[in-house]
Amino acid sequence: MNIASVITSIQRNVRNYGRPAAIYDILIRSINKIVYLKSFECVVIERVDSASLTLPANLDCVRLESSVISSFGRNKENELTEGFVRDALARGDECYAVLDGTTLASYGWYSKVPTLVDKHLLLHFDPHYVYMYKGFTSKTYRGQRLHAIGMTLALNEYRNQGFKGLVAYVESNNFDSLKSCHRMGYKTCGHLRVLGLASRYFIQNGRGCSDYGLELNGNKDSHGN
Repeated sequence: MNIASVITSIQRNVRNYGRPAAIYDILIRSINKIVYLKSFECVVIERVDSASLTLPANLDCVRLESSVISSFGRNKENELTEGFVRDALARGDECYAVLDGTTLASYGWYSKVPTLVDKHLLLHFDPHYVYMYKGFTSKTYRGQRLHAIGMTLALNEYRNQGFKGLVAYVESNNFDSLKSCHRMGYKTCGHLRVLGLASRYFIQNGRGCSDYGLELNGNKDSHGN
């Protein structure tokens, strides 16, 4: 991130979230230049918002087959690298996407098993929930709430399968994403905090997270995500 983008980010945070939030973001970013320090805000959603179940007539929400995912991965703008897709599918993760004909407009990934959040940290959660991650909307389709609608349709599908809801996490200084989650209907259930020094991780799993089985563990046999 260059100086101009840093200044722009600070100005946006001050304008949208106030000076304390901007200072907090600067502090977290600065500390991470020296050590690994993360505070993850965990969120959960169980209620299906009926107002977010309808897409524009020209769009459809579908669960993508592996061959289709691979074809979309050929376009770098879709952020579906070969390694990421390979590992996600090997875990049995599913991708629900909003399509405009044969064009990928938006997608989200969903996992039913413990998942790496980076090379050394494994996120666990209650098996009655599905972990939602890697939400994406193409620049052409932003501003239409496609991620929120696609996620709600996926939530509705998983609820019909017997799951209670979706869980996710957002870095606590990612104010835009947190605002988006809360607008979608997610509620905060707790925090997970990690301090990494050399090759060791010190992890604090917040009490509220335990209600949903959310916890981080060090993963020695890391293979990337």
